[in-house]
Amino acid sequence: LHWFVAHLVARRSWWRGRVVAVMNAEWHGTWDVAPASHPGDALLDVLDATLPLRDRFKARGRLPTGTHLPHPAIASRRCSAWQTDLDPPLEVWLDGERTGRVRHLSVRVEPDALRVVI
Repeated sequence: LHWFVAHLVARRSWWRGRVVAVMNAEWHGTWDVAPASHPGDALLDVLDATLPLRDRFKARGRLPTGTHLPHPAIASRRCSAWQTDLDPPLEVWLDGERTGRVRHLSVRVEPDALRVVI
């Protein structure tokens, strides 16, 4: 069991194989990965894709502006919970920290689980 705040990324490599991004925020660094995502809406934005190399370059070039979506080869959904099997197992990063390799991924949002006071 692991917690994350903004994003989960599961991938073998940026350049080949399946890439899964589960977002609770719009941005991953300078990339607008999930343009409709908001941390307070109690939904996760899930992007799941296996793109050919040429399409990966195109999508990556569009990530800073969020115009990589819609794309016919990128499955995108908004949900409160989601699960999938990963074959082969993929490396997982939670909020930028490598967590390990997994074969099964199950995520759910926990609304209002984090309060930040400034």
